[in-house]
Amino acid sequence: MVAWTEPPTTLVVLAGGRGTRMGPYGRTTAKALLPVDGEPFLVAALRRYRAAGITDVVLCTGHYADQVEKAVGDGAALGLRVTHSAEPEPLGPIGALRHARPLLPEAYLLTYCDVVPTIDVRAFTAAATADAHPAVMAVGTAPTPAEANVLLSGPRVSAYAKSPPPPGATHCDRGLLALERRVLDRHPGRTEAEFYGALARRGELGAVRIGAPGTDIGTAHRYERYLRTGEK
Repeated sequence: MVAWTEPPTTLVVLAGGRGTRMGPYGRTTAKALLPVDGEPFLVAALRRYRAAGITDVVLCTGHYADQVEKAVGDGAALGLRVTHSAEPEPLGPIGALRHARPLLPEAYLLTYCDVVPTIDVRAFTAAATADAHPAVMAVGTAPTPAEANVLLSGPRVSAYAKSPPPPGATHCDRGLLALERRVLDRHPGRTEAEFYGALARRGELGAVRIGAPGTDIGTAHRYERYLRTGEK
């Protein structure tokens, strides 16, 4: 069972990618800090998580880590306690999470620096707390077959893969998870596909279905669309 009895208050944000899909937007600016409504995207996202009850944040950084640390600092201006974990070399998203392991509580939430926080965090954590799995993933219907990376079997993820997706998959990872720290020791992998795939194969990855559509700014096209349409 997930290792908390109270709603989690720690959020880990993976923010170390090079932003190679951001085109000119990511050449001189960390993807997490691209401007939205006059302020860095990450700052606006952290403010939303603070309103949802998060008090502590671990930022896993890498590329342009100095920019992120300067913009967010210790989090006091946002009403948060922020700790920065800069990877010494590119480790991959899960490798960066492992590098931050000494800073992690027994259980925490995990998200990405380009995911728009549209999920009801309190509802998700309530569902995760009631789940019997040591890891729980928010999942939703994939917008296109190419974006499907999750195969569901009842209340759990039975397979997770990318390029190609699991045969018969119709859902996708929505970019918010609840994890026990100990699963980092039990499963291999530096990438999401390796790590989440191993959790799924062992029957240890629960699923919380999210009905509302998700969005992110992970590519130049999606960032431009987000700015244009005002999907907040």
